[in-house]
Amino acid sequence: MHKLLPRAILGLLLLFLAGFGTVRKTVGCSPVQETVARESAITKSRDSVSAASQAALKSLEASLASASKIAGVASESNVYETLESLRLVLELEPKGRHRFVLPRASNAAKFNAEQFKKALEAEWAGIKSAIQSLCEAVQQEIETADAKQDWELGYRLRWQLAGLNAILPVVVDPKRARNEPWSHAKALHTVSEGRKAFTNHPKTRWPANSYTVMTTTHFEIASQSDMKSTVEVASLSEQAFAVWKQVFYSAWAGKQTTAPEYAEPVDHKFSVVLFRDQASYRKALQSIADISISTGYYDPNEKIAFFYWDGAKTPSTLVHELTHQFFNEASANPVALDPNRGKGFWVVEGVALYMESLSTRGCGGSLMVDVGGWDAPRLQAGRYRRLHDKYWVPWDEFHWADGKRFREEEDIRAWYSQATGLAHLWLDGSAERRVAFAAYIESVYANKESTALLGKLDEDKALRDAYDRYLIEGPSAMGSRPFFSNRREAVLSRTKLSAQQLLDWPIEFRTTPWLDLSFSQIDDRLFVDADEQPRGWNLQRVNLESTKVTDASIPAIARSKNLSELDLSNCNVSDIGIQALTGHKSLKTLWLTGCKVTDASIAVLLSIPQLESVHLAKTSVTPVGWSKLLAAKPRLKSKSTAP
Repeated sequence: MHKLLPRAILGLLLLFLAGFGTVRKTVGCSPVQETVARESAITKSRDSVSAASQAALKSLEASLASASKIAGVASESNVYETLESLRLVLELEPKGRHRFVLPRASNAAKFNAEQFKKALEAEWAGIKSAIQSLCEAVQQEIETADAKQDWELGYRLRWQLAGLNAILPVVVDPKRARNEPWSHAKALHTVSEGRKAFTNHPKTRWPANSYTVMTTTHFEIASQSDMKSTVEVASLSEQAFAVWKQVFYSAWAGKQTTAPEYAEPVDHKFSVVLFRDQASYRKALQSIADISISTGYYDPNEKIAFFYWDGAKTPSTLVHELTHQFFNEASANPVALDPNRGKGFWVVEGVALYMESLSTRGCGGSLMVDVGGWDAPRLQAGRYRRLHDKYWVPWDEFHWADGKRFREEEDIRAWYSQATGLAHLWLDGSAERRVAFAAYIESVYANKESTALLGKLDEDKALRDAYDRYLIEGPSAMGSRPFFSNRREAVLSRTKLSAQQLLDWPIEFRTTPWLDLSFSQIDDRLFVDADEQPRGWNLQRVNLESTKVTDASIPAIARSKNLSELDLSNCNVSDIGIQALTGHKSLKTLWLTGCKVTDASIAVLLSIPQLESVHLAKTSVTPVGWSKLLAAKPRLKSKSTAP
């Protein structure tokens, strides 16, 4: 069962909530030096302003522990889900990722807040009191930040306060500040019902009355999709903008940006077009190169983002293209980047790929939001390309490439994976790295790309080494792994995670479409111990090459009903273990390279109905056994490796 509450959680959150106090501008310093100095000042001042936050968090932790004991925290229960969400409040600044708490759209907030209260009824009084005390403490920190004119900090804290306030379903004291939503947070509540368009659409040429126009505070969405999808796009668009403004505050906030108004440099609504389906999307945009292989597109000249609804795939695409739109239309400084000829194009895609990691889970009337982190969906391919395939584009070639060169690359997916990984390296890193990277992004959009802004990492070997360390050490060094439904995959090749650390993950991660543990120190405990718990592993693709897994693990792995690919190369696995795979109904690809298997396993392989490829190099399978296998399953010949 998942551990109740790692002790490190409390300390991490206290550093965040307690620490935003005294800040002084450092005269005569570079932006990077100034930020580092500010972070140091914040750290030193935390103890003097954090008493209220500490008391509230300790109270909340105690209430959660009590609720867990009372409910038994069964993983299938609503109480378990609620507690797991609320625990994220105790770690609002986790290492190696960004975390935010945002109010839900008004039509969902009240219902979810009431459900939240119902699930925690046994300990509700204590939890409510702790959250209200936390809100009051954050309000005090906002006032301190404003007094010191630390506008960026005040901005982040105001969003935090708005999100914490919305967790609760009721307001006890009508005079409290929490009753008045902050103006920026109101944007998440203002989604219109939509109306039929009165005129033809200027870009798509849709006739009047054939499409719906839905408006929010910052967006105008023209849609021929169904109403449910349109509302979801509208809500997610506002969420993405709220998160973008916090992650990339310096991109949009000018010198005149101050509390409490925080005026935004956008004098128009962002334009979004949502097509009915893929066919209409392709037809309308057929003049654009490679539009047929895309699911979304932002046109910087027309200032329109185009999409079609494609179920679970749409949110990441939407956030990606909107990120391009935000940088182009909401930046404080003029954008001069030529998307075809501008140098440093990788970072334009890199930050959009980074923002694709935006993940949400409900927490009462609010949403907990994670961005970045070692378990971000796009980063898994980046880790695989680098640690498994050893793929690397030399830095000089990579950062000098313009958009045309980038898009013409034959293995463009590999280039995208490197752009993703490098964006994570900077944005998930230290304050110094994040500030340096922000300055670099600004230089690219100003068409004055300068890698000198990246400091010591502006050199191929230093950058490559730092990137490898981040990929290898990140999963074990960057704290807990909360569950988000879009973060089920994990590529952990060559990392230092132990079997126990994986067993300590939230139990929802036991169901995963892709788990790569190759060349790690994982052993049989990962599968044997999990098999003895209420929920074992349910895997689709799993790579255990060169791990310490033996025959003992195979029965537990074989119980994965959806298992389609299994790599046991160079593991201490023999005919005894392979017997557990007899008749597996979904297994298609099996790697046994270097395993201790003989002709005794041929019968097992023949019993697997969907098997399409099997790799038997460096095994003790004889030519006679191999011929017998191919005679019975001739389709194996083209995709398999002979012994």
